[in-house]
Amino acid sequence: MADELPVSAWARSHFGEAAEAVRRGVVEALHQSQQRAVLVQEMSGLPSKQPYGGMWPATYQALEEQLLGIEGAHKFRAPRASYNFVVVNERLLLPFRHADTLNQPVSQARLAAKIPQELSNALSAAEPPPDLLSLLGEDVATDHSAAVSELIHLSPATKIIYVPYVAHADGGLVKAWWGEALMQADGSLSWRANQPEELPAAQPARVTGPTAVVTTAGAGPAFNEGAMPTLEFPVRPRLESLPSGELEPQTAAVNDGDA
Repeated sequence: MADELPVSAWARSHFGEAAEAVRRGVVEALHQSQQRAVLVQEMSGLPSKQPYGGMWPATYQALEEQLLGIEGAHKFRAPRASYNFVVVNERLLLPFRHADTLNQPVSQARLAAKIPQELSNALSAAEPPPDLLSLLGEDVATDHSAAVSELIHLSPATKIIYVPYVAHADGGLVKAWWGEALMQADGSLSWRANQPEELPAAQPARVTGPTAVVTTAGAGPAFNEGAMPTLEFPVRPRLESLPSGELEPQTAAVNDGDA
């Protein structure tokens, strides 16, 4: 990011010397995941936006790829989650798509996903439970033992950093913010003073990985655009001579059917 703005005092208060690297990683993760989602939508050929909407776990995956190399960063898998969350310096980053246009202000952002809501409730409680399990359901310990071992490593002192963003299936990421907020019962967020803070624009990250093979640069004509191929069929050898009064088997069968 050539024109990157100075990191705010607020960001440094949460991430210290790693604040610039964290901010850059968050922005790149959002760009990358949304580009991939747009690509999946385009390749699906469907008029509905289901393929794009189904790519939301990719945001968490991209965040993990971008931030795990930073000192103080680690991942964990919450009970019932199919993706990893990332914590940096005891700050849990919760990215979520706020809207698909800028017509809806970020002051109306609402966290709708159930598992992030549960984590947010647990960590914002006046007295967070030591193991963070009691607010996540009584069945967690028995049905999600592998996830419990991950969750134990999450400190009750962890703070939530919400990362709402605007993106759509035609162009990807439009704008993003991050900040602290108080979550209401319906998931709506009441931002603290002077927040959320807008994240700086970045050059779109180049999509890499398995999805890169679908690029059409330099591709040939579509299946219905070129010259018709020449089709060759095997030719049955012609019988030069047949005994008098005998027909080829195929011809005889046809004549019998006509009689």
